[in-house]
Amino acid sequence: MKTLLLTTLSVLTLAITSTAALAVAQRLGPGDKTITFSDLSMTDGSPDDGTCKKRYGEGFTTKNHPDSTNDALKRGTDKGHDILVISIGGSVSEGIFSIENEYEIIFPGDESKTPIDVELAATGLVGTLEASGVFSDGTCRGTLHIKVEDQ
Repeated sequence: MKTLLLTTLSVLTLAITSTAALAVAQRLGPGDKTITFSDLSMTDGSPDDGTCKKRYGEGFTTKNHPDSTNDALKRGTDKGHDILVISIGGSVSEGIFSIENEYEIIFPGDESKTPIDVELAATGLVGTLEASGVFSDGTCRGTLHIKVEDQ
């Protein structure tokens, strides 16, 4: 009986967590998103050696990727980045949402096509379709602003 109860609670917790993560992922809504970057530097805080500017520039606009599926959420950008969403997380409370996502990005011009792991944390107000936060890819870090494009 105890095992059944624990199993039921585990499944219920997983369902609630998955639903919350999906709700946060959709908080900015569907469609293209413009992401602008600022305060780019190396992860240790030293000035950008050019790597970060080359990878992120001033920003880019994400678009649905033709290979995206329910099992593998992919995005592309207007600059040629290939993005695979690895994990989605965050929360919604009292009119504020947070996003804590992880991506693998293949940057344009990378002949080796080596994916770089990028972590992002951002917050916004429910209903505004904008969020601001920080990111790091292990080499570069900085701030970002996300805005849903008019549909």
